[in-house]
Amino acid sequence: MRYYWVPLFLVFSQLLHSQQRQIDSIQLELAKHTDQDTLRLNLLTELAYLYYSIDPQKGIASSEEAISLAQKLSDSNKIATAYAYKGHNYSALGKDSLALKMYDVASEIRKRKKDESGMARLIYNKGLIYFNRSDYLRANDCNLQAYEVFKKEKDSFLMAKMLNSIGINYMYLSQFPQSLDAYLEAKSIYEDLKLQDNLEYANINSNIGLLYARLEKLELAEKFQNIALERFQKIGFEEGEANSLTNLGRLSTENGNTKKAVVLYQEAFSIMEKNQNQRGMASALTNIGIAHVENKAYEKAIPYFLKTQKIYEDLDNENNLSIVQKNLGDCYYHLFKAKGTEWDLQTAEDYYRKSLKNAEEVNVINLQFESNNALSKVFKEQGKYRKALESKENAIVLRDSFMSTDKTEEIARLESKYEYEKDKAQLTANFEKEQAVAKAELKKQQTINRIVLVSGTLLCLMAAVGFVLYKKRRDAISQKKMAVFNAQVAETELKALRSQMNPHFIFNSFNSIRDYMSKNDFANAELYLMKFAKLTRAILENSNKKWISLEEDLDLMRMYIEIESLRLKHPVEYVLQVEEDIDLENTLVPPMILQPFIENSIWHGLSAKNHGGKLKIHIRSDGEFLICLVDDNGVGRKKSIGMITSEKSMGLKITKSRIEIMNQLKNKNGSFTMKDKEEGVSVEVRLPLELQF
Repeated sequence: MRYYWVPLFLVFSQLLHSQQRQIDSIQLELAKHTDQDTLRLNLLTELAYLYYSIDPQKGIASSEEAISLAQKLSDSNKIATAYAYKGHNYSALGKDSLALKMYDVASEIRKRKKDESGMARLIYNKGLIYFNRSDYLRANDCNLQAYEVFKKEKDSFLMAKMLNSIGINYMYLSQFPQSLDAYLEAKSIYEDLKLQDNLEYANINSNIGLLYARLEKLELAEKFQNIALERFQKIGFEEGEANSLTNLGRLSTENGNTKKAVVLYQEAFSIMEKNQNQRGMASALTNIGIAHVENKAYEKAIPYFLKTQKIYEDLDNENNLSIVQKNLGDCYYHLFKAKGTEWDLQTAEDYYRKSLKNAEEVNVINLQFESNNALSKVFKEQGKYRKALESKENAIVLRDSFMSTDKTEEIARLESKYEYEKDKAQLTANFEKEQAVAKAELKKQQTINRIVLVSGTLLCLMAAVGFVLYKKRRDAISQKKMAVFNAQVAETELKALRSQMNPHFIFNSFNSIRDYMSKNDFANAELYLMKFAKLTRAILENSNKKWISLEEDLDLMRMYIEIESLRLKHPVEYVLQVEEDIDLENTLVPPMILQPFIENSIWHGLSAKNHGGKLKIHIRSDGEFLICLVDDNGVGRKKSIGMITSEKSMGLKITKSRIEIMNQLKNKNGSFTMKDKEEGVSVEVRLPLELQF
């Protein structure tokens, strides 16, 4: 199911929660002041801006009057400002083309005046238009141009606003590390400026919550959305509150609480309807439809999606249109599964194709993945197995591109960097505070007894300096050791993952699939692909886990052996024996710790035999250690020495490093030994016993 998350992307200037009161005050002043002068022009310009989030039609009328008066007074700055505000009001009405024209007129005036800052603001607002039209690449180009101008001017506040917008566009382009980097940098700027009560700071927290939702880190997503909701409510910004309610509703749906979700969506819809916000209303309606889908009320969900589809077509928003069409396809597919009506299946295919087309138009990779995956199911139902396989392959490639290990590692690095900088700032503040207290105390003591204090102070200072130097040296050594150990852990885990997903294994698997397809053996091709995809996903999902249950790891080993066996002339005969005193669910092991030894047994022992190859895996415990035996009756190490590769050697080195890390953490002496037999090789791996409970 495709979930609909709502980003907050605010117009450039700070929104005010007392707008209606200001509008009333300005209108009273206009009624009193009828002279066609600068004072009236300023009032009209301010009114045009304030109206854009309350009554855009009145905002357009005020901006037109301001333009006319500014031209009469030959005030080029006010002409540009009035055109820009007219653009804001057109944008609020969803008339994006007219808004772009207004910004272009204002930009030409700013350009003639060589007003770089004013041009940067207009470029940013054009970026908002492109964002609303799902043109995220052009939107980000605008944001980056504006950011460079504000960076040149050293305007930290506006730099942070640009970084928030840049983060949103990267998020929609599935460039998650770049998105998180931009968000965290913007968040740090606001915290350094002590602007946590600022509207944009609430906006940033909401968007970080969105990113974590896309990364399926739901606890973090809910944490940041609640922070944003609290701050929007404190500020009094209703549309921000509605967006946060919608996103919290989506998280409730994700956690299975659809009743609570629908209540939150309805609250959000009421706020958006009150403010005549078409995009916000469409967002709430879309998510109500998704909640009905979660409850399997597909026929009840369809009218909501059809209504929002029309809104997004009018707004030319291809990203959200793709989301809605994917959900419509899901509804009709489930109706087909329930009723068996071919018309429902064909309708599902049509909507999935539309969703894929729109996702490709805006280059949103995760939407392309979901549409391809859904089309694969439809084609399979229709008996179009070649098309089903092609769509499935496309889906796997797309998923790997936005959920790669490199992106996961980069996100973890950025989170650690942000936490380190925050802790460093807190420690610095505490140190400065302590120093100030110490100085005050010193001054007080000097007034009591100068002679005694001087000698005592010197003694204390010497002791303090010595202690600080000693402590700093001790802490530095400790931190260095910890950093070296953490780096060793991270490097070993990364190497372990890469050894499990080495290119030879991947390429050989795809070649095997292609070989089945060339022989028109689609059943075995699909079987191989599904096993390969399941193993690959399991490896990637476990890549950020230090421990998994022995039961899960043995399931991975079975899948790995079965896949490798499909490529041999003679299938591998294997036995997996676990002693009865071992609790498979409670016993923990590092992911795929035995994989290098099993791989060596298969490809450097059993593959060289024409028949009769056997592999035995035996697991037992002696109280302190988990003992794993990998035994084969292959050709042995002496005969296979010509086939030994660098990958094999590297795999054993990595496994040795992983066991050494476990030994340091558990203060044990785990190891592995390899013994040659008359026929084959036996490997005994001793791992420090780790239990979950």
